[in-house]
Amino acid sequence: MINQSHYPYGQQQVIYQSVVKQPSNGMAVTALVLGIVAIVFGIWIPIPIFGLFMMFVAFLPAVLAIVFGHVGLNNSARAGIGRGGAITGLVLGYLVVALSIVTTSLWVISFPVSTSSTAIVGA
Repeated sequence: MINQSHYPYGQQQVIYQSVVKQPSNGMAVTALVLGIVAIVFGIWIPIPIFGLFMMFVAFLPAVLAIVFGHVGLNNSARAGIGRGGAITGLVLGYLVVALSIVTTSLWVISFPVSTSSTAIVGA
């Protein structure tokens, strides 16, 4: 027989709990983070000289945000979680790519106009 003097309330029971991992969508989170990084750098794109450097810095995270956003959107259809993050990453990625295209187009259009006007003034 067990000596009960060491255990004033009886023998302690050990309780095991199983931890259930919450479902997550890593691709959607990655798209969101890359979209935020792209928009932080992409805000500087319209500035003439500095923006040219920032366009190259912001373009890669924007394209990756678009890719991971589409994959995360497909995963959210199956898992049912992460749809908002995937859509936000897509929107931010497409916004930075569109800003890059529009700014580059304006630079290409305005460059010949600025060089031709100086030639006329100097003539």
